[in-house]
Amino acid sequence: MSRVYDALRKLEEQGKDSVSDSLKAPNLAPKSAEQLLSAPALHASIGPQSRIVVFSDRRGSGAERFRLIRMALRNANPGGLQKVLLITSPLPQDGKSTVALNLATSLADKGKVKVLLLEADLHRPSLLQHLGLGPAPGISEVLEGHAELAAVVRPIEPLGFYLLPAGHPPDNPAELLQTERFSALLRDCRACFDWIIMDCPPAFPLADVTALKAYVDGVLMIARADSTPRESVQEAIQLFKPGQVIGMILNAAHGVNELYAHYYYQKDASADSQRPAVGREIPSATEGLRITRDP
Repeated sequence: MSRVYDALRKLEEQGKDSVSDSLKAPNLAPKSAEQLLSAPALHASIGPQSRIVVFSDRRGSGAERFRLIRMALRNANPGGLQKVLLITSPLPQDGKSTVALNLATSLADKGKVKVLLLEADLHRPSLLQHLGLGPAPGISEVLEGHAELAAVVRPIEPLGFYLLPAGHPPDNPAELLQTERFSALLRDCRACFDWIIMDCPPAFPLADVTALKAYVDGVLMIARADSTPRESVQEAIQLFKPGQVIGMILNAAHGVNELYAHYYYQKDASADSQRPAVGREIPSATEGLRITRDP
């Protein structure tokens, strides 16, 4: 009996090891991962007046401010634990897509770092338009089973990052983003990229951010000076887990100093781990970002 018991226990341990190995292994087979990273590039049309100041005005103050943000994110993430960053804003027209494009370009560092800009705003996608590109299939087609992931992720030249566009606007965006198919898509992307920047819809009045927060490691909140109500910022932060909002960027803060921004958005705020750090942004370019260290 002891031999039979030992044999059964050995088989059970092997089964556990097999399950553990399968959980650790990337979902993408090596060939599929290679296909994902070697797709033909799309060439963006970036003019001198582009909002992507990291590329169009590399020596300008806006580009320098994004480099400071890149440095802050790298210093806060030495072990690569915060790989997926969600970028959102309390309300529409706060400049989140502009920040996402510049941040992806800066982090990619001319293609030296594998960065994926994932357009999770399935309601009003705009990234292809900002890049001077025509409509293309993307997340919607993958989630609906009409396209493979490797067929819709494309490197963007000369900016150096990869783009997974939203695709056509579906009838049920929030429901699609809560499916196992989307979870698998994101796992595959995690296996291939160093950073994933997720450009999301505004927090209000849509439910998409609530569906997406379970997939991300950190959140950057974008607000517009003299436009976004402080109460809306606080309500948007409360949608996330304590400590999940790692920083905040104040957009279009002409002549607004950091002390004022700090007062404007944190006065009367509760002293819990949801409190964001505040930076400033001039149009199309951020001036700074602090990463919160709250427990």
